[in-house]
Amino acid sequence: MNRFRERRPCGLAGTLLLGMLILIHASLPASARPWKPTPQALALDYAEIIHQRGTRDLVIIIWLVPQMLGIASEEARELLDQYALIGALHGHMLIGGTMSYDANSQLQAADDRGDALIPVTGDSVPPTVQGALTTWQGVLKKMIGPMGEGVQWFVFEAGRVHSCEKGGLSISFEGETYTYETPVPGCPVN
Repeated sequence: MNRFRERRPCGLAGTLLLGMLILIHASLPASARPWKPTPQALALDYAEIIHQRGTRDLVIIIWLVPQMLGIASEEARELLDQYALIGALHGHMLIGGTMSYDANSQLQAADDRGDALIPVTGDSVPPTVQGALTTWQGVLKKMIGPMGEGVQWFVFEAGRVHSCEKGGLSISFEGETYTYETPVPGCPVN
């Protein structure tokens, strides 16, 4: 009996699910700097912004980039290169230690020149993108409970923004502008 099974690509949904599990792990408090981080870990660390605003206000921004998925399928990489998928959470600590989350927040994205990225909403969101976001939202709800329900996903045409090319991305959310410079750590060296 052969104890080893052939590894096969897990497809877009499986790849995106793996990426979400990695994001959840990275979102846990009290994480330390990894020793000899992988390119995937570098990208994940860079793509997630956690902003503790005072003692009772928390903002988390996650830019899903292909490099954080590790052995992602080519289809998943192309999808995340064509669209900027941004997860955002704005939470408030309540008395008793529970949190509430803002629903229907607005988020804007722009490239390094300040040109706004075009939002993709409603029926314009491709089915593969919608399916991936639905899967990730379900995983978040099961893994981290109410905090997972607080994450809102925004889809933009990536335009000039590419995670492994020189440039940048800025996210305007809840009165603050969060920026990323690209290439993202973990990109292959040319």
